[in-house]
Amino acid sequence: MSKGSRAVAATDWRLAGGEPAVTVIFAPRLYLVDSNPVTRELLVEYLLDKGFDIVVATDPQAMPPLVDAMIVALDAPPVFAERPRWLAKKPDIPMIVLDRPQLFPGPVASLGFAPDARLSMPVQPRKLVATIRQVLSLARIERADAGEASARAYRFGEWTLDCQTRRLDAIDGAAITLNKREFEVLKALLTFPRQVLTRQQLIAMVWGQSRRVENRALDAPITQLRRYLGDDVRFPRRIKTVVGVGYRLEADVERIL
Repeated sequence: MSKGSRAVAATDWRLAGGEPAVTVIFAPRLYLVDSNPVTRELLVEYLLDKGFDIVVATDPQAMPPLVDAMIVALDAPPVFAERPRWLAKKPDIPMIVLDRPQLFPGPVASLGFAPDARLSMPVQPRKLVATIRQVLSLARIERADAGEASARAYRFGEWTLDCQTRRLDAIDGAAITLNKREFEVLKALLTFPRQVLTRQQLIAMVWGQSRRVENRALDAPITQLRRYLGDDVRFPRRIKTVVGVGYRLEADVERIL
């Protein structure tokens, strides 16, 4: 296996003839665009060591291959006349930009659009890996959430959420009509029960990825939802806080089509 590709393999089943067969688990595949050979080599070595599969751009003008995410390192402002056509607008591939704040002031990188994530160089390796995983996680969540659009309602514990009326019905007959933000936050949590969703993921799912929204915007809907569900605000059992990360819904959820 070449240095630029890494996968984890395990022999966990056998063919009909009794010979072992290999199940290959592929690592997330990243496309790296970096014109600086020194930083490029360091990034490749570090990310390979962290279990990622790396594809290095040999011709930045060529369309990127099928990958899970893209990293673009900018040491100097790009010449727009020489910019590849596929970067004329934000790619559909999740994108992380590494640049220098003194060269690229403001919230939008000099590529002309806001990437999914942006880190300052020199980048902290741990922060880069955490950002990559967060971007990949958000992309997976967005794809899964799109498939949930047909859900008519969700049933969890003693509650049912009607997606058409935004009404939260309790088994004892109590009913609450949620406002739009409360509904979207609860629906996101119900879509991924018992899974930690970061504040950034919830904000992107509720307000949209292009909106710049403060983390504190989640405080009011989370507090209200806890009250509606009878959660102790100080020691919640249903919507739990994962300190420094986000929230997790502790419930088995039934999706009603």
